[in-house]
Amino acid sequence: MQRQTLILILMFLFSILVFSCSDDSTSAPETGTISGTVNFTGTWPAAGDIQVSVYAPLAPPYVPTGAPLAFTDPIASGSTTYNFSFEGLEKAEYGAIFVSWRDPANPAASKLLGMYWSNPADAGINAQTGLPTAPPSSITIDDNNIEVTGVTLTANLDLAQ
Repeated sequence: MQRQTLILILMFLFSILVFSCSDDSTSAPETGTISGTVNFTGTWPAAGDIQVSVYAPLAPPYVPTGAPLAFTDPIASGSTTYNFSFEGLEKAEYGAIFVSWRDPANPAASKLLGMYWSNPADAGINAQTGLPTAPPSSITIDDNNIEVTGVTLTANLDLAQ
């Protein structure tokens, strides 16, 4: 009887060990990624920082008024392209990805140089107003779309002048 009890206890402990160490790889990741490339046109400004930023959905006129949800480090002057990646993003709708320039003489304001449109025919920023010519395209991170790659933006550096 003692031997059977010992075997049952050992089997119980073994099953706890096996099930507690199992890998539950069927659960979806908790956070996602948006990555892509910025293509620069025009002449780099003599000063100021250029960054890529992600914002929550925006209302017309589709320019950010608050802090971004995520942003890159300043991009090196003279670059013709820049690869970006925003990792650890919560599952949500991201309403706009912008490339902007911050004037060191007026750090509280920035100028829009480019943004993400899923249809490149919509792409454009009015040089006089600084406003986009069409609403930005949003990107949603969810269980079915946890890693968004290949996002392409064009940034017109001449708009910083």
